[in-house]
Amino acid sequence: MKSINLTEAKKWFYIGDNEFGFACLGLKDKQDKFYSQICFMFQQTIEKYLKGYLAAHNIKAKRTHDLRYLCQECSNINKKFIDFIENCETVSQYYIPSRYPAHWPVHTKVQAKESYQVAKKVIKFVKSDLNI
Repeated sequence: MKSINLTEAKKWFYIGDNEFGFACLGLKDKQDKFYSQICFMFQQTIEKYLKGYLAAHNIKAKRTHDLRYLCQECSNINKKFIDFIENCETVSQYYIPSRYPAHWPVHTKVQAKESYQVAKKVIKFVKSDLNI
């Protein structure tokens, strides 16, 4: 079994946890808005956790924001990541459009809550698999 590099992984997870926490605050906001930004932050959370998982296994992730690709890379280590691919593909779409005015989307509270659920499941799985 290869050695696990939790030191590098935890750097990724720290950032992901901050993004997750910030997005969760947005979901609790009573103003009922900011859902595009919330979806983006959950996308970023998942990205950090997948890249951190790869880092834990001493694999440098290529520069990408494509969660499907990152899930596939992680599935080379643990096949159970295949179960996340479809949901990650959905959340992955919240990266680019939410950043540029020409493509500014209007995401809903339902999409934000679904993104939250995916992020929560990925975090739980990664931490469990790494025993942290």
